[in-house]
Amino acid sequence: MSARHVIRAFSYAVFFFTVWFLWPRELDGNGNGLVRAAVPDYRMTNAHYVSVKAGKLELETHAAEAAFNLTTHRMQAKTVVALIYNAAEERTVVTADRADFRMDDRVLELHDNVNSLSPDGFLLQGPEVIYALKNRMLTAPKPVYGQTFLKEAQVWGDTAEGSLDEKKVRLNHNARALYQEAKHGATRMRGDSAVLDREEAKVTFRNNVKVEQGEVTATSVLGDLYYSSTERGIRYMSLNEDVLIKQPDGKYSHSQMAEFFAPTDTIVLTGFPAVYDGEDAVTGDKITLYRGTGVVEVTATNAAGAQPRESGKKSGKYKALVPELNKEDEELIP
Repeated sequence: MSARHVIRAFSYAVFFFTVWFLWPRELDGNGNGLVRAAVPDYRMTNAHYVSVKAGKLELETHAAEAAFNLTTHRMQAKTVVALIYNAAEERTVVTADRADFRMDDRVLELHDNVNSLSPDGFLLQGPEVIYALKNRMLTAPKPVYGQTFLKEAQVWGDTAEGSLDEKKVRLNHNARALYQEAKHGATRMRGDSAVLDREEAKVTFRNNVKVEQGEVTATSVLGDLYYSSTERGIRYMSLNEDVLIKQPDGKYSHSQMAEFFAPTDTIVLTGFPAVYDGEDAVTGDKITLYRGTGVVEVTATNAAGAQPRESGKKSGKYKALVPELNKEDEELIP
């Protein structure tokens, strides 16, 4: 064998071993069962995907770039617009920087700058949203912000979920809301969880509920707030179970139910209500507070006058409820 042939054979051997060592295992089908999983079968620009079930359109996606893998049945895309249809064939429009569609699971994951616009104009924003087409559910596992069409209600939550076929969004963990009230300005509400029902124009808060409206603060276990799209403000609000309302002049009240009526600018207390002003206390079956004039109207009064009390302890028929406020209670909402 000539020297030239020896050199050529050596070169081929070096090339073969170099490729063998550097060749990614996922490309040859023998790399721990990956079977080409890391390499897409198709790369597309201006990609358009359509999903139809039982003759009805359920999903359309448009993407500036997309890659599809036949083995895993997954499509990954960038700069995505997704049109998701509910049972009434109304569409929710979702935009995101990235998307991952797991076709076998029928799950669409959207990531980064996700904006979801419902048919009624409700906008939900967050870093990640997951649509499960099997049960038609939307889940946001990270903090979200939402607003109704005319911004009558603005909401926040650490996580959220809702059905494509309902006008409801459940806000979990540190749920918050911001509304406007014609006479008292911003109204902030907070609770452990909340449900925004856009059909009834209502939000329901549960557990550790706190409300701030102007200089008035209130706490309770449950809270319902109804807002008005036409007036762009609050129509009615009710607080239930261990309701404590504090006013800036030092007056405070305790009851089992407090109803805030925006048109008359009144607060109606029921459920063993009591209003305290310094050492004076008044109770009755129903107490109406006229916020504009400061007048207190009592129905079926059963006691009034000076009542010596100690904070947090019973005195006669009354219980003074002036709790120690912790740091969290002093925080503004949201």
